[in-house]
Amino acid sequence: MKRITFTIAILLLIFMAAPFSWAKVSLSLKLDRSETLLVDSVQLTVSVGGSRDSDSTPEIQGLENFDVRSGGTSSRVEFINGKLSSGVDYTYFIQPHKTGTFQIGPARVLINGKPYTSNSAKLRVLKPAEGKGVDPGPIFLTAELADDTVYVEEQTIYTLKLYLRRNVRNINLNLPETENLIFKQISKPIEYRSTRSGQNFQVIEVRYAVVPAKAGRYTVDPAKMSMTVLQSRGSSKRGFFDDPFSSFASGRPLSVSSKSLQLTVRPLPEKGKPPEFSGLVGKFKMWSKLEPVSLKTGESATLTVSVSGQGNVNRIPDLKMPELSHIKIYADKPVLESTQDSNGTTGSKTMKWALVPEKDGRLEVPPVAVSFFDTENHSYKTLQSSKYTLSVLPGKKEKIMISEPNAAGLSDDGTVKQTIRELGRDIFPVHSAMQNFKTGNRLQLETWLFGTMLGLPFALYLGTLGGIKLRRQARAGQPDMLAKKAAREFYKQYRKREPNSGKLLQLIRDYLNRRFGLSYGSLTPQESVKILISQGVGADTAEALQNIMLQLENAEYTGLGTETAMIESDLTQLIKQIEKEVR
Repeated sequence: MKRITFTIAILLLIFMAAPFSWAKVSLSLKLDRSETLLVDSVQLTVSVGGSRDSDSTPEIQGLENFDVRSGGTSSRVEFINGKLSSGVDYTYFIQPHKTGTFQIGPARVLINGKPYTSNSAKLRVLKPAEGKGVDPGPIFLTAELADDTVYVEEQTIYTLKLYLRRNVRNINLNLPETENLIFKQISKPIEYRSTRSGQNFQVIEVRYAVVPAKAGRYTVDPAKMSMTVLQSRGSSKRGFFDDPFSSFASGRPLSVSSKSLQLTVRPLPEKGKPPEFSGLVGKFKMWSKLEPVSLKTGESATLTVSVSGQGNVNRIPDLKMPELSHIKIYADKPVLESTQDSNGTTGSKTMKWALVPEKDGRLEVPPVAVSFFDTENHSYKTLQSSKYTLSVLPGKKEKIMISEPNAAGLSDDGTVKQTIRELGRDIFPVHSAMQNFKTGNRLQLETWLFGTMLGLPFALYLGTLGGIKLRRQARAGQPDMLAKKAAREFYKQYRKREPNSGKLLQLIRDYLNRRFGLSYGSLTPQESVKILISQGVGADTAEALQNIMLQLENAEYTGLGTETAMIESDLTQLIKQIEKEVR
């Protein structure tokens, strides 16, 4: 059934290709966050759009001060705004050697012999807080503010980090509730590895933008997280929000809290405040355009003004054009767009006006302005659009139908009779009788071709369906044969390979892919457990294989993938047990 569905999808894509176009090739670079500690790792993703094939892996500049480990690749196919886009993502984990602000990128890659270059990203590496050498425990929560002194409606970033050395599930978060402080989540939770007091932790980080509505000194109460701590099964690289053993793993409830924080909110200064100030706070810029700048009376030009930046973008006012002499103004509805990332809220408001000149000559279009409070320079600033001049030419005069007296000179009522003089003809022929309309051979041929094309997909579908049925009958016994061969291949390779963590982990993944006819590539321990349980393997057996994969994966992550693997249980016996339990 899956093959039939796949075949139908391919056929639909073929016949839908006409109205769609392929997206252009693009290259982009992205960090999972813009600020990190010296002991943390950061995920770096280089995304190729418009192609899934490249001549080489990306070359990334700015990584001299980082340890780099590959996280694998993944491909994708998607429709974006009517365009069919395929692509591939290259994932890396980078560990900084020193503190400072670094520019990561650009990345460069060759695709079909043509070079492409990505954007760059800045990463700020901070020194971790000095501890006293005391073990903080297997699970704890920290909170920090990017700035503890801000202005009214200036956003600051509130970051929560949950450090884990145990597997947990059912995580619930209670944010502090403080009057006049608004918390808004700006990014999805991210996971990475970190070190605290000589211990390795899995970290779940989530960020919020905090916007104060009133000046004063505030105490941000501790945030609290409650969860269920599972019995110790060794460290794990999986996501802690999705536990595959939620139906049968036991655990105990636990709550952890962060420390309280102090926040000072200053009022906006009255000195220098523009009279038209709308309360816009942050860092903003303005862009404007008028096109065309040369036109005729009666025609229209479009003035576009966009204000964009970071801050309380909802405070960007609707700008108004002053009344202009000899120009009619028609305002369009403003468009406000905003997004959230690890640095806070950014956005833009775009305003458009249609300008219709009523006289020829050179007409002036004055600038429009907006004011905001610049939190970096602690002062008010005013942005202005450019001043434009419209060059207006006289418009075309209307054509008038000219009439002439006829030969008789008078009409029936005694008035002068007029005849119509033809000034021009339409570009299409005018038919005066039905016999002029004929159905030509070309129309008949087009009708035949249309009918053929309409029936072709169904003919192809029926032919493909018949072929699939024949192949199924010919290969009825093939799955069992491939499954048994997968186990024998595992035993053979296991005995002759060097028993190091990296090779052994890949050997297990190859076995699972061959055994169940998958194409997952780098299977995670969690995916392996779900696959085994879905195939009838017992939970204890599936969990045993997961623990082995986690040990090998952790060794590979910490740079020990080439060293001898130390496995507590007999892996060959475990594979034999899986073979027995598969239904």
